[in-house]
Amino acid sequence: MARVVIDRWECVALERLVGEGVWLLVYGRRKTGKTWLLRRCVSWSVYATVTRSGECIVEDAGGVRLAGLDECLEMVTSVVRRSGIAVIDEFQRLPQRYWDVFSILRGEAEGVLVACGSSMGIVSRIFDRRSPLLGVFEAFRVDLASVYDVIVSLGKAGLDPRNAVLWAVVVRDPWILGHVAPRGNPWAALAEKAEMLVPIVRGLVGEVFEEEERQLTRTYDAVLTLLAKGYWKASDIAARLYAAGLTSSPSASVATGILHVLEEMGLVERIALWRTRGARVYYRHRSPLTSLLYRIADMVEEAGTTPPLDTLRAVYGVELQFTLGELLAEYHGLRRAYSIQPDGRDVDVVLLDRRGRVAWGYEVKMGQVKRHEASGIAEWMRGLGVPRVGVVALGGIEEGYAGLDEVLTPEDILVVAERLAAEKRRTARRADHTL
Repeated sequence: MARVVIDRWECVALERLVGEGVWLLVYGRRKTGKTWLLRRCVSWSVYATVTRSGECIVEDAGGVRLAGLDECLEMVTSVVRRSGIAVIDEFQRLPQRYWDVFSILRGEAEGVLVACGSSMGIVSRIFDRRSPLLGVFEAFRVDLASVYDVIVSLGKAGLDPRNAVLWAVVVRDPWILGHVAPRGNPWAALAEKAEMLVPIVRGLVGEVFEEEERQLTRTYDAVLTLLAKGYWKASDIAARLYAAGLTSSPSASVATGILHVLEEMGLVERIALWRTRGARVYYRHRSPLTSLLYRIADMVEEAGTTPPLDTLRAVYGVELQFTLGELLAEYHGLRRAYSIQPDGRDVDVVLLDRRGRVAWGYEVKMGQVKRHEASGIAEWMRGLGVPRVGVVALGGIEEGYAGLDEVLTPEDILVVAERLAAEKRRTARRADHTL
């Protein structure tokens, strides 16, 4: 298998925007690939990384060297004044007393400055109405790698369609490729390397809190663990936090506030619920990889040993359904949702139109779908009021099935991913489109 390189649509967008002379603030959670994209996709003349100790690591045609902040910024401004391109990475570490320099520079320089920050709070500070940088930069968020880019890239690297889809769940966090080769079953690979990977992911989460100037507390870590264990309702999370003595009130609003902070940091996402009693929002980890590793850590702590592979496969299947839900929502141009019925059965993927009406429902199966299963899925979902029913069958589907509006095999998913990737690149190249 060839070395895996995730070819991302963001590269096309960055090339275009910088080429048009746009000054950018590239931001997002740590380890989503911001630095990799800037190094690969932007033709910079100087690349300066602000260190925690208040210095700069400067890279240019003369090599790599350590410089003080004043010297570093002098080199950056010199390049930008000469119509060159400069990047300042870890921009959130730069003292705000330097910000006025860039405000003045923007009005007199012909070059381009790209700032990159791993702190989500940097955006609000820069775009605050009192900030001297207001109007200087345009924001460009880098999230997890898109599902379609990862599937297509894994396919190009030599994975068969089924494994490309399965591995895409965790490879959306590209840093994992530096530790695990995408071979075999991904849940088995994670279990094998869990002792090494769990401290890494917890360390990354800790860095997020540190960069946000918040201490990594037991409360935040507990919420992330609860989400990984399957707690999704704010009221249930609040009750568990209160029972553990981590909050002063069992009120759902306490948990909602914490979840909102985590969402702003790029660690948590909320998904709309359709026809689910007692709740409108489903909270979960934004990163499937983080969720899986938190879950493995919790299982090891409870049982004292790595969980059985069958258990991990089932947990992985949940992450797969949400990942493919994101892909299918883009494919149909609809909004991803989810549904939990009173008997505990769930509709893996619900797609809503702009008015909040259900348009599609999908069942996601890692194995083969039998003929009678297909009929039962179609009948059950239509009974709930789902007008069009589909199945994603990674193990194929038995001939003679009936009642479904769409069946997607791994090969079909790969085709969908290729179409979405091509369309996203066409959009990213258009100067009249806001990304």
